[in-house]
Amino acid sequence: MLGSIVVLLAPSLLPGWAMTSVLDGSSDRWRKMLLAPALGLLSLYGVSGVLLLADVWSASLLWLCLIAINAVAYRMMTVRHETLEKRSRWQQLEAAMHGEVSQETETTLGKEAEIQLGFQRSRSTVLLVLGVVLALSALVSPLLQPYPFGVDWIGFAMLTQQLMLEGNLALSGTNEGFWTYPPAYPSLAAWLALSSGLDAGAAVFHLGHYTLFVLLLGLMGALDRHGAGGQAMLAMGLGLGLFAKTFDSGYPSVASQLGLVVGLLVLFRSKEQRERHHTLGFCLALLCVSLIHPTGAMYLALLLLSHVLVGLRLLEDEERQNVRRLAYILSAFVTVGFAVALLAIAPRLFEEAVFSEYGWQGGRPMVVYNAGLLVMGVAAALSLFKTIEGRIGITWFALLWALSWIHLIDGLQHVPVLSLLSYTLYSMALHAFHVPLAVLVALWWSPTTQLTPLGNMSRPQRTMPAPLSTVLVAVVVAGALFANAVALSLADHDELMAVAPGDIALREALKDVSGQVYTENMHWGYIWNAPPGMETTSIPTLWLVHMTSTEQHRATQALYNNNHSYIQERGMLHALTSPLGTMQWTLAQSPYWQRIHFNDGAALWQYNASGQAPVSVLSGVTIDACDGCEERLDPWRNHKFRDPMSLGPTRPFIVEGAQATVTVSPVPTARTWCLVYEVVGQTGGLYLQSSTGLERPYNGLRTEAGYHEACFALDETTALTNVTLSWANEEPKRWVNPLGLSGRDDVLLDRTGVKLQWIEWRT
Repeated sequence: MLGSIVVLLAPSLLPGWAMTSVLDGSSDRWRKMLLAPALGLLSLYGVSGVLLLADVWSASLLWLCLIAINAVAYRMMTVRHETLEKRSRWQQLEAAMHGEVSQETETTLGKEAEIQLGFQRSRSTVLLVLGVVLALSALVSPLLQPYPFGVDWIGFAMLTQQLMLEGNLALSGTNEGFWTYPPAYPSLAAWLALSSGLDAGAAVFHLGHYTLFVLLLGLMGALDRHGAGGQAMLAMGLGLGLFAKTFDSGYPSVASQLGLVVGLLVLFRSKEQRERHHTLGFCLALLCVSLIHPTGAMYLALLLLSHVLVGLRLLEDEERQNVRRLAYILSAFVTVGFAVALLAIAPRLFEEAVFSEYGWQGGRPMVVYNAGLLVMGVAAALSLFKTIEGRIGITWFALLWALSWIHLIDGLQHVPVLSLLSYTLYSMALHAFHVPLAVLVALWWSPTTQLTPLGNMSRPQRTMPAPLSTVLVAVVVAGALFANAVALSLADHDELMAVAPGDIALREALKDVSGQVYTENMHWGYIWNAPPGMETTSIPTLWLVHMTSTEQHRATQALYNNNHSYIQERGMLHALTSPLGTMQWTLAQSPYWQRIHFNDGAALWQYNASGQAPVSVLSGVTIDACDGCEERLDPWRNHKFRDPMSLGPTRPFIVEGAQATVTVSPVPTARTWCLVYEVVGQTGGLYLQSSTGLERPYNGLRTEAGYHEACFALDETTALTNVTLSWANEEPKRWVNPLGLSGRDDVLLDRTGVKLQWIEWRT
């Protein structure tokens, strides 16, 4: 992770520093250090996305572009006119901040410089440092584990891998067509992977968490302009939205929030302080964000619309011209965006329905992920209602909430634009409301903020009461410590991943495999680090997929039906299965497929045309056959479409410290007995014993978190009828199970133990 930070920061810091100077000439080194990484990363996303959109992307060309951008930034930072009046407006403001005086400086720029110097002198360094420390927690997970939780990252990794190999978003493996996805995130992840030697999955992981980190710093820097830098991070800590979205690997939608840093810098300033270069910077930010993910572009456009609505209502007639110019900019971007959506994307969604997996995003989901911020946000809105900045923030939140109404018509079909909007705003409760509410709370929280009163109204009371401030600081710090403790504990829970540890370990065996390889059409079957020359059958249907040809369905049917002519004609001589999937149950019982590599339930199979491969007998472990077991949901039950062993949606679970006996039905011809089980968390020793049937009556089992397969030689003279599982520890460990929040599991405060999956008798 540290190497990835260096690779991302080195070419982006100087451009970010230069953009910070242009957009906020009053910034000192503290503020520049907060803003530069975020603005620099936004420029990296923009440049990489433009290159891919122009179909000229390559890692070397992107490096050349970054070198050129750094040269331009260096020139901007070092070239100065000797005469102050000939300098640009942001350079004049910099001069005013350093005490240089001119007639113009004494009027407009001098007033801005005086206000900003006051903010910098009264800045709470302790809160600012505390905010940076809290933001660093975004980097904890990549330091503890090789791959993220969630499932979305696997699709992003597939796009990244395709760019690394081919430089485009054509479908991989045996599929023909192309992915339609915003180009910036996968292309920058591919550049990071090629520049740092990471595989595609790790590059996506590192880029996502680094983006959240610099986004938090950028929000602190943007609100530091109003004297609320430290309070910005504390306010973000009152909500879960962006943090939960990052934990669930929804990285592009989080990355698209980077544009809000520019929006806050440009739009939360008085009309006297806004110049043409601010408008240009805003337009470039909107373009870059559109290349990352359309949600960020919508949120930034609604911030601009809020500014326009408040400005047109409150300003005098002669002052509305500047606001109208912003309205024209917004209209132009919206027109272009709708044209692209209607002509290029929406027609492909004609058969899709309006989508809302979690229900109405402005209802219960919004409350679940932003409850603390909502309460404080209401109080902040009441206190800031008579300020222009407060009115803009309130209008912004209201527009976003109104946008969530699209999810109230879940299921409506044949309206492509509405379907597109609903898919674009997927899980917006996690990423739409967090920043707007945090902005309102931070502006109210800071005791030094000087907001603009409406009209001739007297300056309202805006400051959060000191006792409440102290309590909230303690709550946020305690919450951050708890969150990091949870992150530390979850690093020991590989069973939460969408791929099994054995799947990842088995990838090394693929380096000698070429040609077509059957892979399951599910998260664990998408191979993001397949070697060149290996063609997989499955691909993720990430966002919009234009598919002209695919072999997945026919290949699946060929395996089910032992269609030898299809297998030999296509040269599909290998198959890859995961213990999370179901295809291994079919291949284990077929005489035409033989394991050649296996690791903890994951297997690489080779086609055996002679039909002489060993055949297994499979049986599920039911709750009735396990004395001492509890019944627990299988988190991946909705992703398994075949159930030949009648396993059902639940599995027997043995709590660590408890003893259980499993009754089995022996197979006389078997020579080996295997148990596939799933360890929940890092446990103490786990032992399996039987007084009859096994060559070794007492056996130790592997206890690393995740799926495992333990095989034992059978005693030919006796029959195995039951086995007993016991533990070295007498008590389980408690841990917070995030699947209990998502609905995949039914336990939030969980215990360590083992889930029993199925039994295999091998001849």
